[in-house]
Amino acid sequence: MDSILLDTSFCIRLLKSNDDLHQNAKDYFKFFLEKKIEIFLSSIVVAEYSVKDDPTNLPLEFVKIIPFDFFDGKTAGEFHSILLSHKEQVANIDRNVIKDDCKLMAQLFNRNIQGYITKDRKSFNQIISPIKATKSFEIELLDLEIPLKNFKGELF
Repeated sequence: MDSILLDTSFCIRLLKSNDDLHQNAKDYFKFFLEKKIEIFLSSIVVAEYSVKDDPTNLPLEFVKIIPFDFFDGKTAGEFHSILLSHKEQVANIDRNVIKDDCKLMAQLFNRNIQGYITKDRKSFNQIISPIKATKSFEIELLDLEIPLKNFKGELF
């Protein structure tokens, strides 16, 4: 993996020192920097993060901000259409969450970003899997709840 997109849930935990997943977020971010993994931040994530905190608090000097453009909009619409044919899988997910996740998946897909880190494990199977299967694209999904050492397969 040479590139990663950060989800809003990751950004929140990275900067919220009293959160249970703060250390995991810090460890992953340090790992990305050490391994020279290109770190992307979507303008959509910036908008979501801005609801509760000033986005200039984010580690902007270490990330590349990607705008949501026409081609992302087109792809997000295609992805949302795919999910409409899987209504039973997404029935219990807020419609706005589905739309925003489709937008982020479109940015991953259009820019060939190889990884995505989030705390929202539910989206892996319910939203991302049907899109991946239909569009035949690969992405490494990192679950923020899994400590970095476990992700790397280390015992200690």
